[in-house]
Amino acid sequence: MLSEADWMKPTFCTEWNAAQLVGHMTGGAISYAERIRAARRGEVVISLDAGTPEEFQAAREEITRKSIAMASKERINWIENSQDDLQAEIERLEPGDLDRGLWHRKGNTKVRTFPAQRLYEVALHGWDLENDPDAPLRTDSLGALVEILESRLPLYFNRSDATGPAGVFRFVTSEPDAAWVMSIAGGEASPLEDLSSSPDAVLSASGSDMVLLCAGRADRVQKIADSSLLIEGDARKAAALMDVLFQPF
Repeated sequence: MLSEADWMKPTFCTEWNAAQLVGHMTGGAISYAERIRAARRGEVVISLDAGTPEEFQAAREEITRKSIAMASKERINWIENSQDDLQAEIERLEPGDLDRGLWHRKGNTKVRTFPAQRLYEVALHGWDLENDPDAPLRTDSLGALVEILESRLPLYFNRSDATGPAGVFRFVTSEPDAAWVMSIAGGEASPLEDLSSSPDAVLSASGSDMVLLCAGRADRVQKIADSSLLIEGDARKAAALMDVLFQPF
């Protein structure tokens, strides 16, 4: 178990120490569970007793402050209990619940997006706690995280308000080996099932590097320089796409 001094140490999320980051994760679990419970009733709520996005943000910050004041064991129990509650809500979902609406601060979404969103948060914030930007992403869920990128990247592009670049883009990873194609047309991104489509650009990296790059945790300039990230085809379009997708999550 971490000492109190360790809990106060910074993480790769520079605005949070370890205790604050765990508080942030706890607040996420609590609010996700509340929103899923409401969605199963056919309701869309902001959660945390908030009526506005501003009140929601204030409630999240209060949970983070509360986490700082806790003893180590209490802090760990809080996040574990909150995560168990969220997992129970996810397991109660029926197929018909997955397309129910959910509030999200970046734009309302569907219930089906939340389990993947939470998996990303847990994996990436676990990496943040290591506070080593040169470390790979070590997690048993890496294969799932890479697989989720196929649907996640178009979603995040469409939330960005970007209008381009237009074209077809192929993503390739190693360890695990995976490939998928995304099309952008009329300012809208969507996955393509036909992997034989001729891409304007191909972006290749390890699974760990691709996930970290797509979460703004890796330096794309350095990754290109050391050949960890390979770009083939239209470099200008690839750079414009990375400007949109390789942002902090």
